Amino acid sequence: MKKLLSITSALLASTLASAADLSTIYEQAASNDPEVASARSSREADDYNVMIARGALLPKAQLDYKITEVDTELELDSGIDLYYCGVSGPDSLQCGRAQSGSTESNYRQNQLSVSASMPLLNLNSWYTYQAARSGNAGSDLTLQLAEQQLLLRTAEAYFDVLRSQDNLSTAKAEEKAVKRSLEQTKQRYDVGLIAITEVYEAQAGYDLSYVNLLGQEAALEISYEAIENLTGERYESVAPLLEKVSMEMPEPTDVNEWVDSGLGKYPGILLAESGREAVRLQRNAARSNHMPTVDLIASYTDSRQDSMETGSTTTAVGVQISVPLLAGGSLYGQSKQAALNYAAADYDLEKQRRDVKQSIRSLYHKVRTDVLNIKARKQAIKSAKSALDATETGYKVGTRNIVEVLDAQRNLYQAQRDYANARYDYIINLLNLKFFAGTLNEQDIQMLNTWLEA
Repeated sequence: MKKLLSITSALLASTLASAADLSTIYEQAASNDPEVASARSSREADDYNVMIARGALLPKAQLDYKITEVDTELELDSGIDLYYCGVSGPDSLQCGRAQSGSTESNYRQNQLSVSASMPLLNLNSWYTYQAARSGNAGSDLTLQLAEQQLLLRTAEAYFDVLRSQDNLSTAKAEEKAVKRSLEQTKQRYDVGLIAITEVYEAQAGYDLSYVNLLGQEAALEISYEAIENLTGERYESVAPLLEKVSMEMPEPTDVNEWVDSGLGKYPGILLAESGREAVRLQRNAARSNHMPTVDLIASYTDSRQDSMETGSTTTAVGVQISVPLLAGGSLYGQSKQAALNYAAADYDLEKQRRDVKQSIRSLYHKVRTDVLNIKARKQAIKSAKSALDATETGYKVGTRNIVEVLDAQRNLYQAQRDYANARYDYIINLLNLKFFAGTLNEQDIQMLNTWLEA
């Protein structure tokens, strides 16, 4: 008995643990979403692009140490005398004659070199550095866009589950009601009150309702899969939407203010602007390839031969000027390519702005329509319920047939589905409106969470 109670308690705890509200699911998604993680890694990688580009503008120094083993052998033909002199000591000079045969010389040469340079004028490196900084700012915007998209994707997945649950509940209620009508029709046929055709009509209506029920069960399972894809965890239930939630037009009520907000805050537009700026700087960098570069250079070299105890040191300081004269057309090609890339980036930015304007205006009107639909759909449920009651009464007294009853039932359940869908459409369209306006944030998730049953 105790074991059974333990198992039951464990199953209950598991069920309760799997239930979650929107905030819980978003937190889990934020910790496990690969798209956000990828954007975050890319941003960190781009930080090093700035470091790499900045390095071309800073002084550089290099230390080289070389050890060379030298082994020479001189071969002399017969009859040839070779006179030579060499230093054997600090104050001693020795001379001699080598005849036919060979002579060898072995020694080690050590060389230490230190060189340094500092750019004084290099426009290409300067513009490349500025382009890297602009690209780094673009990475921040990419991450911001990914985070806002995650907010939207999480909310859409969550309310899609609730939409599927409501559709499934309606489908179950409809299947049950149609099944009851089918049983009543069969009873009326058995006592000779109706024709067999009405039984066929009732059976067909039930079959359709049952097929719809199966489809809604599959849709609910698929919607849960979407949440699992976001969070990496499986949930069996989520908190439902409260019935008494005020769904009104958001502030501001002027669509132009939403458009202005989107043009100034939407990360997609800001990212396109940042990309265009980066391409502009890359264009300037390509153009500067034709310009001279000026570098301050310095070097020190110490060379020693251990066998002869000789050596030398060299110190040099100077200014190096480099002027490109001929590159086979590559510099011209790079400049023209960069100019065309900038033109393309400018067109992309303009398209982004137009798309955002259109999206905001469309979503604004959708939200306004959703507000009106919610009120109208709620009233439609009452009307459909009254119509069904009247039709069922007429069927009992013989003034209505089973087809009319089935139609009235379908109208009622369709009205219920339309009402639920209107509420979810309002939420999703509102979030999309805020997304393109650049104002969507975690506070919106917290606000929506207050609309859910605890």
